[in-house]
Amino acid sequence: MKNGKKIWAVMLSTAMMFSLAACSSGKGEADGSKPAVEGENTQEAAKEAVDEKAQEPVSEETAEKAGGMKIGYISPGPDTWYLRAEEGAKWACEKAGAEFLSVNSNRDSEQEQTNIDYLIDEGVDCIVILSWNEAGCVAAAEKCKEAGIGCVVFDACGAMQNHDVDITASVDFDWQSMGGIYVDWMNATYPGEDYVFISGTVDSVVCQTVEASLKEATEKAGKMKCADIRYGDYEPEKAANEVEDLVNSGLDFSVIGVINEDCAAAIITRLEDLNVADKYHVFAQNGSEVGAQLMKDGSLEFTIASSPGLEGAVAVFAGIDGVKNGKEPNQLIACPIASVTPDLADDPEAIISWSVDEEAWGAIIRESFSDYAVFF
Repeated sequence: MKNGKKIWAVMLSTAMMFSLAACSSGKGEADGSKPAVEGENTQEAAKEAVDEKAQEPVSEETAEKAGGMKIGYISPGPDTWYLRAEEGAKWACEKAGAEFLSVNSNRDSEQEQTNIDYLIDEGVDCIVILSWNEAGCVAAAEKCKEAGIGCVVFDACGAMQNHDVDITASVDFDWQSMGGIYVDWMNATYPGEDYVFISGTVDSVVCQTVEASLKEATEKAGKMKCADIRYGDYEPEKAANEVEDLVNSGLDFSVIGVINEDCAAAIITRLEDLNVADKYHVFAQNGSEVGAQLMKDGSLEFTIASSPGLEGAVAVFAGIDGVKNGKEPNQLIACPIASVTPDLADDPEAIISWSVDEEAWGAIIRESFSDYAVFF
């Protein structure tokens, strides 16, 4: 990378605020069912192959290099975001020479509880968890503390800051700042034009954070209003249906914000089918390959890039470093985000790859996470 500084333009400070009250969800009790290990979940065959390899025992040489560390990883479901995060976590274990054992909860609270217990029983040194709700994060933290092992929670908007239980680290993007970034872009590009926002799920901590940030930034700007917020549940067809309903409602808006670029693609296609695409401007979040292509096609005008793969890798490094080196608990670790316009759609320094990118990820980690440079 020739100019690594570019992607830090909107990077979250390590002193970032985690004050937003996250959603609460009832904890499911383990019922003795087997954990959703590879081959027992619903993810695509490609993922099963990756995971099957991930659980193969490491060689003696690798184990010695890692100091015998074993990382347990919990994914919340089969979505592309979650798959890329897991791939990043596995890559980090390979770099650090640690054993990697992954399980999937498939958005089932009881299964998530079972998965936590299973990894502890397997003797992992640290659990790295991406949960879709606050209850899962808290359960992992409490059980890991009781077991005397490390715990890293990531992509949870600092949910653990609301609870009095120590963990190894919280790793996050600056979801809190995104509303302001979107509003600044709308003010500069389509001043005074109202917008609607197609969010993900009602109980998502991330979605709640982005929505609150949007509301605050919109009120502060005072030049536009959010005409409505709808929930697509991260399902492209449902998101497109919500937009079609809004278009047919007669509501006055010209800008459409979308929490996910797969959903944005479906929405753009639906607008084209309705012959109204020229009346609306779409912005999104992710910085995925789908989003980059939409920008190249001229149908997506703005996005905020954040790589789940890199985030998963950083979460694993934080766990290994924290446990192995006895770091102070409750580390707050920030991952970079970046504003992306169509002219940057081909720029690898602006859109951080979701999939493993040895050169780009290595440069980012060495520059911004110097404690992890030893793994390279």
